Amino acid sequence: MAYINGAPSWAQWEDPWVIAPQYGYAQWVAESPQSRQLVLQVDLIPNSLENTNNPLSWEQSCAAGDFNSYATTLGNNLVAAGLQNSVIRLGPEMNGSWEADYMGSTAQEQSLWATCFDNEVNGLRQAAGANFLIDWNPNACDIPFSTIYPGNAYVDIIGIDAYDASCVSSSTVTFSQLANEPDGLASVEAFAVSHGKPMSLPEWGLFASAGGDNPGYISGIGSMVANGNFSFEAFFDAGSQNTLELGSGTPLSTAAFQQSFGNS
Repeated sequence: MAYINGAPSWAQWEDPWVIAPQYGYAQWVAESPQSRQLVLQVDLIPNSLENTNNPLSWEQSCAAGDFNSYATTLGNNLVAAGLQNSVIRLGPEMNGSWEADYMGSTAQEQSLWATCFDNEVNGLRQAAGANFLIDWNPNACDIPFSTIYPGNAYVDIIGIDAYDASCVSSSTVTFSQLANEPDGLASVEAFAVSHGKPMSLPEWGLFASAGGDNPGYISGIGSMVANGNFSFEAFFDAGSQNTLELGSGTPLSTAAFQQSFGNS
């Protein structure tokens, strides 16, 4: 998994750092192209267009198709680097105001965001040789499904970024309570099933400020993945942004992870 969001301009957005040889991603995929696959986070826009207070400032242009050619150029560059089979997390966590391509708070803004998503998917698919899988990937909590879902034709996988912090309570809660909160894991899984799409967990993990060393959450996710229709999961093991790493500092969670997922 790699993050190619945060590009300062369209030029860097079209030609992302991940394809540069010094970083080794393309070489890693090339060593076993039938079994190695990158998951790439891609914002809908470069940071130069960011306006979380008024996303209409860019959404209207994007919904009109003005950015389609940029998406095609990005697709062509990824294909040329041998990354044509990548999973594209396009505009992930769009329901979070911390994202440059935040969807906005009104139905008009959110509908335009969805049209923008559709247009950029079409642009990516115009790249010759592209075989991208498109992951529509909100953050847990406050998901306006009816206005922000782009439509089945533009989505291959339905994802959710979910950590062990409650959307509605400041107290530590069980995995079952957390999963069944409004717009939590269970509701997103039900939405994916209703649309005939597999699910993903592109980011999941432990918040230091939530449950701490929380093996119940790890085991709950493990059971969900084992018993559901999941394309992939990725534990956020960066130890940054208030998250906890697996290892000596979280022995119970590490043991639970190994029991569910092995040592990978």
